[in-house]
Amino acid sequence: MSPVFPPDDPSGGSAQKPAGSSVRVVRVEESLLLAAAERLVSQSLRDRKSAARKLIASAPQHGIDLSLIWATLADDGSAGHAPGTVRQACLVIPGSGRTAMIFLSEPFPGGEPGGPDQARAERARLLREIEAVMLSRPVPDVRILQALPDPSDRWAIGAMLDAGFVHVGELEYRRRLIAPSERRQPPAQIVFPRGVRVVTLASIPESLRESLLIDVLDQTYANTLDCPELCGLRETRDILASHRGTGLFDPQLWFLVLDEANGDRPEAAARGCMLLSRVPEQRSLELVYIGLAPELRGRGLGTPLMRLLLNCAKEPQIDTVTCAVDRRNVPALRLYDRFGFASAGRRVALVRAVGR
Repeated sequence: MSPVFPPDDPSGGSAQKPAGSSVRVVRVEESLLLAAAERLVSQSLRDRKSAARKLIASAPQHGIDLSLIWATLADDGSAGHAPGTVRQACLVIPGSGRTAMIFLSEPFPGGEPGGPDQARAERARLLREIEAVMLSRPVPDVRILQALPDPSDRWAIGAMLDAGFVHVGELEYRRRLIAPSERRQPPAQIVFPRGVRVVTLASIPESLRESLLIDVLDQTYANTLDCPELCGLRETRDILASHRGTGLFDPQLWFLVLDEANGDRPEAAARGCMLLSRVPEQRSLELVYIGLAPELRGRGLGTPLMRLLLNCAKEPQIDTVTCAVDRRNVPALRLYDRFGFASAGRRVALVRAVGR
């Protein structure tokens, strides 16, 4: 077992003990993998061991590195478990844009050893130790830790807040079915306000695309209603990489909104964007991001952009259109309501900028 060391001791030392408990934090190796995986699967399952074996077997095909699991272990029986027992576990899954998703073990079915406060402290300690590793040995290079617990998972939310995560919003997931009859209809006619036109990213020279998109994204973040707490936590280049890593990137499905009052060249006139991505395994088209600079807001662009989105969703392999929106973004929620997007669940968005 490889111990996790604090930031001021990156070269080695004793595994760290959360204050007031007989547990230690370790990075999970082969001998503990099954026990840690059993803690990470749903604790409501009857046969958690079989589910853990399936998780281990399927991880490689899903790109999950099971060496990125940390756990708290009981040092002796006084903590409520036999020595060496995995009490809490955390899986880190790196993603694009130097981000990583965090998955914490659920409460034990029979109650937390040491009580809920002790379990919360252990989970928070796990998260702090993982951040210490990211700082001292940044492989993979992760700048943002993020999690999307269910609003009812107070045990996870509390531990993450204790570990310095920031609550950046409550996301509502929206979903709209594409009926077979819609595919047979001709594409809807789209009329944009005078002086506004929309082009695909594919029409932009490749050498200009990244800098242009970064500039456009930065403009759309001004006074945003979608998770404004995120502003400044990430480099826009990393955000762009995350967007590009969602589903299958196709520059024909990334759109730039041009305000011709600023000229006819996209690099001068771009003031908004709508980024779409196919997700074949779910037979869906995801609205990855939509945003407008302040000067284009309130000019009636939401309706034609939604019509453009639904035109793109008429492909035979698309059954649904999906998106996520901050529940505080009332104008966006009203727009999705008008176009038949139904609620499909909610998640609490929590992030931690590594090193802050």
